[in-house]
Amino acid sequence: MVRLMWPFGLCFALPLLAQPVDPLVVDVFRTQLDLEKRLLATELSQLERAQEEMRLACDRMLRLSEDLLRAQRDSEDAATLNARSADLRRAEAEVLALMGGAQQLRATLVARRAVIEQLTAEVKRLEESLQVVSDDLSGKWNVTIEPGGLRGTFDLRLFGTLVSGVYELMGGWRGSLRGTLVGNVVRLERIDSQLGFVAVYTGRLEVRGGERRLEGTWQATNLAAGLATSGTWLAQREAKR
Repeated sequence: MVRLMWPFGLCFALPLLAQPVDPLVVDVFRTQLDLEKRLLATELSQLERAQEEMRLACDRMLRLSEDLLRAQRDSEDAATLNARSADLRRAEAEVLALMGGAQQLRATLVARRAVIEQLTAEVKRLEESLQVVSDDLSGKWNVTIEPGGLRGTFDLRLFGTLVSGVYELMGGWRGSLRGTLVGNVVRLERIDSQLGFVAVYTGRLEVRGGERRLEGTWQATNLAAGLATSGTWLAQREAKR
């Protein structure tokens, strides 16, 4: 029932989002969309396993049915025939149970895909409705993180004093960014798609003519063994087209 209630909750939420869009709201919908996709992948794997179990159970049921028919033709004694019949009934019951489970999984997958389609459409609508104000922070930044010279991009959007965005770094690391810009000091929390909340970046925004720079320090929040726990970072914004 919990799974089936989500589409209705989404439908009630949509009219509220006709108001000016907060990037944090978009992040919430993106997170939910990612969760639904992960659940879909898990349920697909479950259905594949269920169908394989059903195939094996059907093969066993047919084999027992053929054995019982052959035993009846060979005029086996009643006790043996009763035992064979009991085995066949249990095999038939197992097949029916597996069929019911597979049917439920298929129905869940259909409902899940409907939710994903709704979320995908809503995320797209929200992203298109975000009004990117001409400011010194919004845009794509080329980032270098020390130690190690880790390079990548931060794609940031400013909404009042709130900042949201996404990032990609060398090695396939990617995820979302959220934070604030107060005065010319930016604070960003980095949430990795695999590791979760991993670091906090603090930096100063510098504007020199047409150049925009962010420079500061970072602190790890996910203290994995063998990884740096702090360092510096530098970012330069790409020229807006």
